[in-house]
Amino acid sequence: MTFLALIPNWLKYSVAALVAASLLLASGYLAGKRQGHQDAITDQLKQTVKAERERGKDDEKLRGLSDYDFCALALRRRGLPIDQCDELRGVQTE
Repeated sequence: MTFLALIPNWLKYSVAALVAASLLLASGYLAGKRQGHQDAITDQLKQTVKAERERGKDDEKLRGLSDYDFCALALRRRGLPIDQCDELRGVQTE
């Protein structure tokens, strides 16, 4: 006599159904998690493209600035005093 013969059929089928349901739930969870990861990567790429476009617009504005104005703008954006830029006041741009 085998051990499986001692277990009632309804219990075997119940355990098999629970295992199958667990496998289905696990695969669905992993597929959803992977899709969420892909969505996060896509969002990050969109933000990168947006930032590059804004940098391009900023570059057009920055090309016309003198060295002093560029230095002052950069330091102001960082919340730093612009005293360090004073030595650039008389420098000619190339």
